[in-house]
Amino acid sequence: MSRRHRRPFGEWLALAFGAVAAVVFLALAIDKTDQEARLLRAEHTATGVVQGFRGDSARVAFVTAEGRKVVAVIDVYSGTRVGDEVPLRYHSDDPSRYAMDTRTHLLPLLLPAIALTGAVVMGVMTLGLWRR
Repeated sequence: MSRRHRRPFGEWLALAFGAVAAVVFLALAIDKTDQEARLLRAEHTATGVVQGFRGDSARVAFVTAEGRKVVAVIDVYSGTRVGDEVPLRYHSDDPSRYAMDTRTHLLPLLLPAIALTGAVVMGVMTLGLWRR
């Protein structure tokens, strides 16, 4: 009589964590790829003023070409302080989400590549554990 091997609870927990982590990394990669693609195609520029900081990111207010006042939370050049002017590039679809400090955006698609790598690594590790 053959006895089936039962996985201990810890293995199931590791499998669940790996699967969830892979999905989260994949969702992050897709979201950031969309954001990067829109920013790389952005044709509008503006000058924003730093209103304050939220962690490492700054709240920057600017006026779009259509005259809308927008506040975006973006990464800014190191050493930027409240009240400083920031050169921006933004996409008109949603300027509060698709805006960037043109001085800091040096490596486009780097974060999506890192997130996609995380998704693949977690997926492979989870698949390897599942096949054990």
